[in-house]
Amino acid sequence: MDDTPIHDIAATLASPVNDAHTPQELVNACLKKSKALLTFVENNAALALAVLEYPQLDISPFARHLFTLTAFAKLNHFNDHFLQHIVAAHVAAYYWQQSGQSKSEKKAFVRFLFDNHLTLWRHILSLQKVLFNSQALKHISSVKLNSLQRFALLASVFTYAIEKHTAQTLISYLTPLLPTNDRHMLNVPLLIMDTPLPGSRVYYKAHPAVVVDLQKAHVLISVPSLPEEKEAMWVAKEEVLRPRHVHIDFSQFIALHRACELERTVRGGGPFFAVAYAIQKPPLALLTIIDTLQKADIDINALCEQVERTPAFSHFLMSTASQDNRLRLPVTHLKQAILTYGLERVGDMLIQFALMERLTQHTYPLLSISKQFTHLSCAIASQLVALSDTKLTPQSASLLTTFVCAPLFTLPGLKVASQLPVSDSHYFQIHRTFKVKAQVPWHTVAGELAANWHQGATWRALIHNAGKRHHDVPNSLKKEHAIIQLAFGLAREALFPLPHPDEDSENTKSALLRTLSLSQADITLLLNRLSDYLFCPFPLTELN
Repeated sequence: MDDTPIHDIAATLASPVNDAHTPQELVNACLKKSKALLTFVENNAALALAVLEYPQLDISPFARHLFTLTAFAKLNHFNDHFLQHIVAAHVAAYYWQQSGQSKSEKKAFVRFLFDNHLTLWRHILSLQKVLFNSQALKHISSVKLNSLQRFALLASVFTYAIEKHTAQTLISYLTPLLPTNDRHMLNVPLLIMDTPLPGSRVYYKAHPAVVVDLQKAHVLISVPSLPEEKEAMWVAKEEVLRPRHVHIDFSQFIALHRACELERTVRGGGPFFAVAYAIQKPPLALLTIIDTLQKADIDINALCEQVERTPAFSHFLMSTASQDNRLRLPVTHLKQAILTYGLERVGDMLIQFALMERLTQHTYPLLSISKQFTHLSCAIASQLVALSDTKLTPQSASLLTTFVCAPLFTLPGLKVASQLPVSDSHYFQIHRTFKVKAQVPWHTVAGELAANWHQGATWRALIHNAGKRHHDVPNSLKKEHAIIQLAFGLAREALFPLPHPDEDSENTKSALLRTLSLSQADITLLLNRLSDYLFCPFPLTELN
């Protein structure tokens, strides 16, 4: 059977790239193929996962490799833009392996990648000789590999070696070989090995059944021995047994998958591949809480009930309150945690928590360092409030700083970069701190996000002024502007220091300190209190 959607997309992936005559055209063609695959997987998760269940499926090994790579990446919560470039880089590497193009043409392409800062493409291209065959198994432990390269080879191993070895054998073999920092990559193959994938033969209450679709905690099974109205049903994963790793014929699975279209589409629960929550919109549960906090007469018990409906919110408040009280006594009641901070501050805390959850929901190379920079900036802003006469609270200052740092997590160009593009100057000018090409100014991105997250006019005005020099800011916002600018600049100075700071940065820093009536000695003491934040994180799934 060669007319299934899987065969169609597999043929598209393996087809030659004949209409690309320049490096730019080749990159665009590879990105187009990659986008087609990711769209297919997004819309047909069960079919994509079935590829992993059928190692003898009659599609090209290269297409199978890309399906495996995509499944592994999505289960590791890779950012979609980052993943699109990873897959596209594989398409390019395969093209150069198959095309027979001259060395000069390949050099020109590599030069193009270098000039356009497509570092991850060069990393993948360097694996070309071992990426699309069983040689990946011999090289995956090499100390010369960065984490992205090792991840690519892992997908290769579970593509080209799975026909000769079982998943259990491969995992046992790889575990002692992988460096400690990369051993977490085996979590996804372990999860897949332990999950009854679409097409698997299973048992449900002693009845033979077949898995048709799956979610995070449930599987759709077809049970022919049950009455017709119960033949296809969603059940919890733990309710099915798979004593042996066997599956039905692929054509039978496709027919069954089509026959269960209604059952597949009418369902609740969480998908197997995690959904992406919109960064531009706050959770509805949070908006309800914020509306309650804005009322003149707040019923504390009703507020607690609303917060408790989102366990992540209540856990966050109680754990934070436990850490912040002087005696470090555990806070076990939500009402106690709310009263510890007061109603005004709780709202800012919950908004910041939810915002960071949204900003950091997907992995990409710069995620760890972006988080570290944001956490340090927020901590500095909170400390500066304690030293200054300002209308900000430590919580509101931290929240505003998070909005100002948000472009680190949202700008597309930073999703595929291997290093933060830190400017050699302008430490204390937020919109010039990082050298990023973007159609919209840094402070505009932050301001639009703040508006979408229902921030008041004063705070939005403060974020808008983040793109201005300090002397151009209205007097009514000067102290607050100084706090945000100084927090951002000091974090940049601490994590990415220069041997000789530029004169403009030093002058701006002095002006900000004067506005807050602070000295360099105050800043030194402040940073000493935040010593736990003063490190650059070691990359894990990130590029080295």
